[in-house]
Amino acid sequence: MKLNKVFNTLSVAAVALLATACADTDAQYDIPDVAAPEYVSAALTTEKPIFFGETTVEVTFDKNINFATKNASQITINGAPVDKALVKGSSKVLTVTKTVDFCNTLALHIPAGLVLGPQQKPYSKDIDVTFNVKAKPSNNATAMTARLGWGWNLGNHFDTSGDAISQGWGYWDKVTTMTDAPFQRLAGAGAKTVRIPTTWTDHMDDGYVISADYLNEVAGVVDKAIAAGMNVILNTHHDSFETDLGNAAEDIEVAAKDSTIIVELWKQVATRFATYGDQLIFETFNEIHAGDNWGGGTDAEYDLLNKWNQYAVDAIRATGGNNQSRWIGVAGYAANIDLTIQHLVLPSDPANRIMVGVHSYDPYNFCTQPYANGAEKAPMWGHTSNASGADELAVISQLYKLRQTYIENDIPCYLGEYGCVLRKTSAENAFRSYYLEFFCRAANMACIPMFIWDNNTKQDQDGESFGYIDHENGNWLNDSETLVPMMVKACTSTDESYSFQSIWSKAPATY
Repeated sequence: MKLNKVFNTLSVAAVALLATACADTDAQYDIPDVAAPEYVSAALTTEKPIFFGETTVEVTFDKNINFATKNASQITINGAPVDKALVKGSSKVLTVTKTVDFCNTLALHIPAGLVLGPQQKPYSKDIDVTFNVKAKPSNNATAMTARLGWGWNLGNHFDTSGDAISQGWGYWDKVTTMTDAPFQRLAGAGAKTVRIPTTWTDHMDDGYVISADYLNEVAGVVDKAIAAGMNVILNTHHDSFETDLGNAAEDIEVAAKDSTIIVELWKQVATRFATYGDQLIFETFNEIHAGDNWGGGTDAEYDLLNKWNQYAVDAIRATGGNNQSRWIGVAGYAANIDLTIQHLVLPSDPANRIMVGVHSYDPYNFCTQPYANGAEKAPMWGHTSNASGADELAVISQLYKLRQTYIENDIPCYLGEYGCVLRKTSAENAFRSYYLEFFCRAANMACIPMFIWDNNTKQDQDGESFGYIDHENGNWLNDSETLVPMMVKACTSTDESYSFQSIWSKAPATY
């Protein structure tokens, strides 16, 4: 009897203990109810100057989400199914990707019920988000853009180094006396600015004094351009210090000599033009670089070039008159876009009138050297060609970097040189025309005024065929009677219907 009592007592206790344990286990694994995800925001992964090509939007929710990739086709951008939509790992973000044509607006639509939370509860509302490209700024920089517009380089006339003295100042363009005809022709076509590249050091004596006759001759051509109603950018070009940056950065005596030349040169040039109005702009340098190194310099070279720009600005301002407030353009290493953005330090200027000048002949082989030993090397460009390398999107992106860095920070910026050489066939020249129109329209989007390089070459050759206007009589060269007005329109038109898409659709066919 006693054993039975003990057993019964133990059984009751075991059952009670088991019941308690089960109750504790149920409490431990009770799953709380989690609400459906809530939409937080949607953002482009990168700012774009124009929506084109692969574009990615990240859509963020307040908790980790799930998404069945088979449903991607139900998500649309501008009414068409997206290419991809997925959640990368354990994440609150749905990444949506779509390749789009040129457009200023993206309309994203995600239907209700596609995005699920941790307990498969769906977000129950449609998501509709519209993205617009950033509007062009309205500031002093864009006012200067409108003022300078599209322009032209009087190339290979005064920028004649080396043989300049021995050949009576050289004149590589073979025009010894400039008339007003080229400037009148350009103004009539809508050009607003003439850049006059000028070599000065070959016309200096041992005391760094510039020939008065040469100064007066340059001034006479400046006068002709201004009389035609255009702005003028006057610079130093192919001077003795242009390729000497590497030597000067390594040798204090060379640096001192070059710095002295720069200061004395600009004192004299600025003094000669001190009474000229705002139509005249000075540009400190052309393409300063070290020897044959065009791809970049050293920190010491970048630092010295920044000092040289400051010396030139100070020398100009010190001459008084209108030079105290005249706009001055400054150049980065080799006038290269990327190197300028990365390494140029703007000079200190009490007048706060500093501009940035850059050059671009990209892609180089297509623009300047389309032939190698007489054979075709890069005759075509763009999405309809079989060419590789820089394409339409690369052009847009490169110019937009200038807008982001300078224009949007109220610093005027201009493309002092660009161009594309004449070709040997009409089929090749169709690609040249397409490139120039597209490039100019991209510059308009970036708020960058631009000036075509013209060396007065009157026929096609293996390279350097950059003739547009006859420097002597103002006649059109080659196909420029239609090409120049086209570039003026592309660079300056405010017609919103004149879009990248309208140019893109006219791209020539691969031959």
